[in-house]
This record gives sequence, C-alpha cells and structure tokens, in this order.
Amino acid sequence: MDTCRQCILPAGSAGVSLDDDGVCNHCREHQPITYHGEEALKRILDSIRSDTNKYDCMVNVSGGRDSTYTALSLVKDYNMKVLAVNYANPFTDPQATKNIANMVRILGIDFVQFKLKNNIHERILKNNILAWFKNPTPAMVPAICIGCKIIWPTMLKIARKNGIRCIANGGNPYEYTSFKKELLGVSQNSNLKSTYLSNIKGLAREAINNISYLNPRFLPTTIKGFLFGNPYALGSRLINRNLTYIDYFHYIPWEEKKVLERIQNELDWDYPRELKSTWRFDCQIAHLKDYMYLKTLGVTEKDDFYSKMIRQGQITREVALSRIEEENTLPMEMIHHLFSKLDIHNIDLDEELKMRS
Repeated sequence: MDTCRQCILPAGSAGVSLDDDGVCNHCREHQPITYHGEEALKRILDSIRSDTNKYDCMVNVSGGRDSTYTALSLVKDYNMKVLAVNYANPFTDPQATKNIANMVRILGIDFVQFKLKNNIHERILKNNILAWFKNPTPAMVPAICIGCKIIWPTMLKIARKNGIRCIANGGNPYEYTSFKKELLGVSQNSNLKSTYLSNIKGLAREAINNISYLNPRFLPTTIKGFLFGNPYALGSRLINRNLTYIDYFHYIPWEEKKVLERIQNELDWDYPRELKSTWRFDCQIAHLKDYMYLKTLGVTEKDDFYSKMIRQGQITREVALSRIEEENTLPMEMIHHLFSKLDIHNIDLDEELKMRS
C-alpha cells in the first residue's frame, strides 16, 4: 500500500490520493491550525466569573488526558471555580475512573456523576454493532457511539440547576478525524456547527441502506442523539441559548508533551500501559472502533491524528510510523470482553487482524 511521503496516510483510504511526488492531498492542502488565543479565553472566563455563584463553569470529564488537563488548567491557571461532571459510561476503562478520582481529590473540586436509565446505552450499542456487521461500512462506525450522544440534556440540566453559564470541553483540532468527513460527504473546511448538520444528512443516507439502525425500539434514542449529540447540536442550542461553550484547545495550543507532563505530575494521571497509547483509552468501545476502521479502511483514527501532528511539526514521520506499528495492534481480548458483556456471540472476529491489511 502506497503511503504519503510526508505523513502516514495510505493512498485510497477515504479520499486520500497521492500526487506524482508521493504527497497526499491532505498534506498539499494543509492549513496550519489557528487558535483564538489566551487573551480571548481570559475575556470569556472573566465575563462568566461569579462572586456570588458557587461555580464559574462546568467541565465534562472522562478520565482521558484532554478533559483532565482542561479541568486542571481552569482551576490552577485561571482560578476558576469548576464543577466536574461525568457520565458514568458503563464501558469506562478502570484507569479512567481512577484518574477522575485523583483529579477531583487533588484539585479539591466538586464532582457530579450521572447514569442513563434502563440500560439504554448497552441496548442501543448492541443493536448498532449487530447492524454494522450485517453491512460493514466505515461511514457508520460512529453509530456505535450513539449512547454518549444522548447525555447532553442531562449535562444541560445540571448546568441550569447549579446556575452555571459556561461548559468547557477538552476537544482539540487534531482529533476531528478527516476521513469521517470524507465518508459522509462533509467539506474539510466545515466548522463545528455546519459539520453537525452535514453529518446528520450523511448518516441518514447510510442508515437507509441498512434499516437495522432504524430499529423502532431505539428510534427515539437515535433521534435524541442527533438532536443533542454535542453542544452545537440543534437541541442543545435551543434548550439553553444563554450557555457559553468553551473548547479549551481551540484557544490554547494543544501540545501533547505539555499535557501529559502536567496531568501525570500534578494529578497522578495514568493510562493502561499495555495499550501503548494515551489517547481515547478511557472508553473501551474505542478498541472496537479501531477494529471496524482497520477492517474497512486499513487505518484507524490514530493514523489521521498523527498525520495532523506531523503537518503541525509536533512529531516526525518516523515517530508516527513507530507509534502506529504499536498502537494499531488491537487488544482483541478487550473487544471479546465487550462482546461478552453485551451478550454478542454470533460474530466471528478476525483474531489475526493486527495491522492494516
């Protein structure tokens, strides 16, 4: 498989093409990531800082590296009164749970955790996994994450209950996977709001070709996921128009080394060393997503992530290739455990699938 000479994306994977010099279209069209800047962040924080309310803002924490850093920085660097909120995802890695406990204890902040009712996350996940294996398409891999798309109404309710006017998240520009947009026909230049609408249209087109995704028992949950999938979704914006949303790493440059050093040294943060990667280990469903993308595209989201880091000068191509060789080796025992937990026994996972085919 021919791979770009500048990044690590292979030709033919979801819109990747190489020119005569062996350079891919993403590298040729790359525009450096721009940030709003710290001064813009300070202005927002000062505008929502309160002398009377118990909290200035809320941070959605998962136990992963970026949400942990966001909470750390807002508390220590900007003296914000933070309420940490966590969805008790039934597929959370145990280490992520420890990370949250350490963060709350060391920062001395309040913590709220909530669950979804009626095992809806497990039930719709099982339905959408079975649907995907009937017709494996890379465009529908995100459908297995619908359970985490329906948490925002509860997040907004918690914010209203506590008089909070700002919700901060740890998402960063590197993790908006390029091939997800390509697969759904979304422009690479789309902003978060327009991407949300285009994603819905693309997923709806794909779902029509596999009606198992439209199981009547889960259709209300699916619709809710589309309406409230993130802070920029239509439902989220309509319910609470007065909330300010901060994507922390759209203001402050994301630097992997700095993020990891601070959370490890200051918050006793860690990750499962057997997984080799510090990114997105917090939800065990991520390993199944890697399997699905490798099976259909020959790459995972890490290939795209590290390619962006190469273009931004954060790592070399050699380092990225070395990481991918280790990190795209799938923890099949974890995927089997996930299937067992969901009582899925009729899918033959390819035990030999370790790297791109």
